Amino acid sequence: MKLALYTSPVSRTFRGLSPFITASSIAAFLVAAPLGLPGAAQNLDLGLTSFSNSLQLQTNKVNSLKNLKYNIAVPLNISDLTPAKLGDGSFQIADLDFTQSVATIPGTNKRIGFAGATTVDANGKPTSARLYSVVAGKQVPKICPIQIAQTKIAFFDTIDAANKQASIWSKDYLVYVTANKEVQKDAAAKIKQLNCKPDSSGVIVDGRTKNVSVDFTKVWPLLPRELQQPAKNGPFTYGPQVGTDIFVVNARKLYK
Repeated sequence: MKLALYTSPVSRTFRGLSPFITASSIAAFLVAAPLGLPGAAQNLDLGLTSFSNSLQLQTNKVNSLKNLKYNIAVPLNISDLTPAKLGDGSFQIADLDFTQSVATIPGTNKRIGFAGATTVDANGKPTSARLYSVVAGKQVPKICPIQIAQTKIAFFDTIDAANKQASIWSKDYLVYVTANKEVQKDAAAKIKQLNCKPDSSGVIVDGRTKNVSVDFTKVWPLLPRELQQPAKNGPFTYGPQVGTDIFVVNARKLYK
């Protein structure tokens, strides 16, 4: 798929219009963005990732998203440790909130919104092409619920490229968000083998991590212009803004 240099009407509408996390602000975005596209298809798959400074802030975000019927991939609940419920990383629009972190590349700890290149759906209406993400973590030994020392996230415009990366990472990481079902099945088996007791809410992988690497090198033309060159050069890396941990949330919803 040929990537357009940030010319998608979905991307243009999305940019700056995606308030994050509270029930009212997410609802406002969902109305403003997909419904604001003239003649656009109304079915859009929205993927959200955010960093928080504390467990309480992470919990608040998760609860808000659950109230809006989002599927939560991270933190990972023990009840979702099945092939049917684990996140496949597929989406059309991304809302990434990295503001509660410290970035090694200045100017990248910010809100980042992007969407797939404009395409046409089965009914001949313009929509946003599907994109793919892979989320993997290297666990901290002997801690339950499972904590992650290092988190890796990467974005792709083809499922084959995403699945290949998932296979590579699976040698050293737990890959729990991916369209690669074999890799995901292996990660679920490894988590079960740890025989780790979840917390009182059922969380088995809590989204707590020491640092995060986010790789946009395969989709850099879709990003806002000021981020395209640094994204093309290599992954963005983030550390905690407060304390020793970043608390990650990853969620998805098909907006109809």
